[in-house]
Amino acid sequence: MKPDAITIPTMAAVASLFSVLSHANDAALSSEQPSIPEPMLFDLVRPLGSPRGELEVNNLAEHSLRHGDIQWAPEIEYAFADGYAIEVELPFENSSLSTYKLALQGTMDSHSSDRMVHGWQVIARRQADEDVYSADALYLHGYRFNSRWSTFNMLGMRRTEFGGDGMNTVLSNNSLFYRFSSKLVLGLEVNNEIDHHMKWRYRITPQMHYNFDKHRTLQFGLGPSRLDDDMRTEWLASWRLIYAF
Repeated sequence: MKPDAITIPTMAAVASLFSVLSHANDAALSSEQPSIPEPMLFDLVRPLGSPRGELEVNNLAEHSLRHGDIQWAPEIEYAFADGYAIEVELPFENSSLSTYKLALQGTMDSHSSDRMVHGWQVIARRQADEDVYSADALYLHGYRFNSRWSTFNMLGMRRTEFGGDGMNTVLSNNSLFYRFSSKLVLGLEVNNEIDHHMKWRYRITPQMHYNFDKHRTLQFGLGPSRLDDDMRTEWLASWRLIYAF
């Protein structure tokens, strides 16, 4: 068979693959194109590349298997312009409001790549019971290897408090996903923090995403964490319920 006879069908197959992925039956995405799943714990403010007018509401809940405490956080996310979105989140500890959180996210030019997407995110927080402010700044990068495997990664910095005893902490979030079917995605998310003393803390969360339809997704995960206590491992069960309009 002539080489051009192989090349043309192959290119058509690749184009068809990414066309299907871009219309995946999934409400929890890191990007509209090339349709990369969204990490459960460190989620995005709408998918990168979202068109203006998209709206999402979701809630993350985390249950400590050691002492029984529950942390939960309702969120609302809105794309106010093509590729740009804003989020308001209200984290609670058991029944008490702990923090006010505001996030802004933008999509960067990926030169029409059908496999890679990237952008940025900034997050501002204020403690509910006192005037203590903190902020994160992150670079976001996603890549789809093929129709099944993809990855999404974040790297940035956190200022734990402006003034007073504030410190700088390096942040990274690394996720690997396997699309088992149009309904089911399996993933592994790793959160890392390195403080100014070069002390490393982590959380590892194997997870599954079940897509009821293009509007509703349930994410669930269970794994060890040393983010709050680097001397003792705590097991956390987490779930996030998402509705995209």
